[in-house]
Amino acid sequence: MRPKKHIVFCILGFALVINLAAQDKQNWASDHLNVSGYVKFLNTSSFISLDSIANDNLIHNRTNMRLYANDDFTLGLELRNRVFWGASVRSFPNFVQSVENPNQDINLDALLIHEPAILMLSTIDRLYVDYHKEKWQLVIGRQRINWGKNLVWNPNDLFNAYNFLDFDYEERPGADALRAKYFTSGDSSFEFAISYAKVWRENTVAIKYNFNKHQYDFQLIAAKFLNDLTLGIGWEGVIKDVGFKGELSYFMPNDRSEGNNALVGSISFDYYFANDISINISTLYNSDGVGNVDFFGGSLMNNATIDAKNLMPNKWSLFGQFSKTFTPAITGSMASIYAVDLNSVFLTPQFTYNISQNWDFDVTGQIFYGKQEDEFRNLGNSIFLRFRYSF
Repeated sequence: MRPKKHIVFCILGFALVINLAAQDKQNWASDHLNVSGYVKFLNTSSFISLDSIANDNLIHNRTNMRLYANDDFTLGLELRNRVFWGASVRSFPNFVQSVENPNQDINLDALLIHEPAILMLSTIDRLYVDYHKEKWQLVIGRQRINWGKNLVWNPNDLFNAYNFLDFDYEERPGADALRAKYFTSGDSSFEFAISYAKVWRENTVAIKYNFNKHQYDFQLIAAKFLNDLTLGIGWEGVIKDVGFKGELSYFMPNDRSEGNNALVGSISFDYYFANDISINISTLYNSDGVGNVDFFGGSLMNNATIDAKNLMPNKWSLFGQFSKTFTPAITGSMASIYAVDLNSVFLTPQFTYNISQNWDFDVTGQIFYGKQEDEFRNLGNSIFLRFRYSF
């Protein structure tokens, strides 16, 4: 059983925060503390054919706390609690490993319940101190280091790349790291970051220079990414009214016996029409990609952990998304990923309804078609029903 002391500490801390915040609005706590979050219920129905449908359930609570000690210091703490039950918990002995955070050498998970039919996992997802003074910003602790430009694939996101298909994790993964930023002027800056790992070859050290040129935001990156020396470039701007973004990273292993040099690049275009319709198209190239369809299907269907060098297992991938706002409360979208050299397609339709100021409901589908035994067929489907209450 994982240690639980930090969970007890957080529960007591949040109880104290809520109690203080509920007192007189003129007190120090109400002026310097902010508490927000949500509670979600997610039901998942998975099937290949309607002969057999597997159902899973998840209650997901997140509580975010910010303590603004003064004009320079901010403390952040975010706690993620999840309760799983259903077919996956019962059927897969290693289910707990699939929902834990595998990329952190500092263990801030607590497995509170681990029974054959139900599992409860609590995680400190963010825990950092942010110091901001004039042209300097220094952040230490578990944090999100967002160096990506594109919506779907981010070869520049060296510290905490995310899986687009894991739609229920809007906050995206964080990293245990030290980050320092110096603003040289209004539109340029230097940023340095180093992640914590028990073994040097498993951490990432990087420096990034941001600047604006010809109305484009550019970034240049030099890094040690795990055991690879890495150079990267990213940009963001417009061509007439069309958004144009891109990221390129070139990875060079220190030890050639551990892999080949790899170029990973992604560009995207987005456009917003006057009738509340938007489109986004993107492509990804991975020079070190493979052609194993089983690996492709398994990695995406199971929301596998990915990194900047392995955003997709194949060489060429295409993405397209069409979104429409029907009313201020109702939106719909259709997204698709196509692995060109594997002849595999992933479809994600979504419908969202804002019930009231604090309540939301959405329906999301994930449909996977691929080549199996020389035949193009449906390899899996999931339907997600989700209710969310925000506070």
